[in-house]
Amino acid sequence: MKIALGCLTSIVLGFLLMIPLSMLFDAMNWPLFHTWGLAHGSFILAWPMLTILSFGILWAAWLAKRNPR
Repeated sequence: MKIALGCLTSIVLGFLLMIPLSMLFDAMNWPLFHTWGLAHGSFILAWPMLTILSFGILWAAWLAKRNPR
């Protein structure tokens, strides 16, 4: 159950993390992940990448809480 909840949470976080990603790319005038680019197809690259990143962070936090040193 914890794995399923972690997967669902990371999918939602991956979607929500596209907002600050697009704001950063807009502010820096970088191509690909700016707001227009995400709205027109780049989210297909960004969403899985951010989902995997957030799952790794959640997994690392779970391991740190499970095995305190």
